[in-house]
Amino acid sequence: MNVKYLYSLIAVVVLFLISYIGVEALGLQVLFGIVIPYVAIIIFIAGFIYRVMGWTRSAVPFKIPTTCGQQKTLPWIKPNSIDNPTTTGGVVIRMILEVLFFRSLFKNTRMSLKEGSKISYQLEIFLWLGSLAFHWSFLTVIIRHLRFFTEPVPFLIQLLEKMDGFFRIEILYDVYKWGLPGVYLSGLVLLAAVTYLFL
Repeated sequence: MNVKYLYSLIAVVVLFLISYIGVEALGLQVLFGIVIPYVAIIIFIAGFIYRVMGWTRSAVPFKIPTTCGQQKTLPWIKPNSIDNPTTTGGVVIRMILEVLFFRSLFKNTRMSLKEGSKISYQLEIFLWLGSLAFHWSFLTVIIRHLRFFTEPVPFLIQLLEKMDGFFRIEILYDVYKWGLPGVYLSGLVLLAAVTYLFL
């Protein structure tokens, strides 16, 4: 077992104990239930914006070595403006394709030797599908949770929640009329994708 995983597990347990003691023993529900989560969200958003701004100021926004197109060299050879962009528009299109559709991961191939020294290439399409399913379902879950931060809840978030929970399963207790949390499609896809990627 990797020792770094143990450090992370210990850190999670310590953070849990700090919040548990703070709420149960010291009565700091407002600090641990409101202040710290909002500060964490603000730090996350600020750090994310800082990283993206750093990427936009660099000459190459992402180091993506798997390019397939011709670079801009000689005037009679047509360059590929998406794989090897030379303009800001090309960089923006390439970034959108990478961020939303993992284009370079889709082109990922695995090399293996067959029948002695014969080289064979195979597409890693299932790694791409698993990564795409994980990230898109995770994005759906995050957007769906915006309903906790907005009042009134925007129509698009309500629509996404209805589409995501079109076969929502709720079990009601007869006596107390309490419902268990519904099962959403994005939650099932997220669990399946993260299990596949882990394996």
